[in-house]
Amino acid sequence: MGLHLKGFILPLLVLLPNLLLIFFAPHNIPKTVSPPFIFTVFERIGQVTCFTLPIVFGTKIAAQPINLLTWLMLICLIIYYLCWVRFFWSGRKFAILFKPLGFIPIPMALFPILYFLLLAVWLNSYLFAVPAVLFAIGHFVTSWSTFSQSQ
Repeated sequence: MGLHLKGFILPLLVLLPNLLLIFFAPHNIPKTVSPPFIFTVFERIGQVTCFTLPIVFGTKIAAQPINLLTWLMLICLIIYYLCWVRFFWSGRKFAILFKPLGFIPIPMALFPILYFLLLAVWLNSYLFAVPAVLFAIGHFVTSWSTFSQSQ
């Protein structure tokens, strides 16, 4: 346990494109989208812990060797960024946030989920796995619900 720059960077890489929404909000947001409350709670708990645990356990992250799991995390991040490029390229339409990527449903929800699940496996840590699973359940269900309601 301890702070390290890598512990700040890993969650920040996922968070950065989301921060752009503060200045460049999506267009055509439906007014009546309401995902199930319990899954929103799971999502928020998972988000907070997935973004803070790497910071607190930065030295553990820094000590891990780069291996196949880190490359898979990088691939998830690249695909996630490409989805963000698609969103901005398409005029920031709300529906694009949930548009499938080929056969992959809601990729902008799926790839951050995979990223944090892979982080937990890479660290071989249940402490990271539990919040990653909560985030996965909450984020997938709320995103799928929003996608379904906005069609």
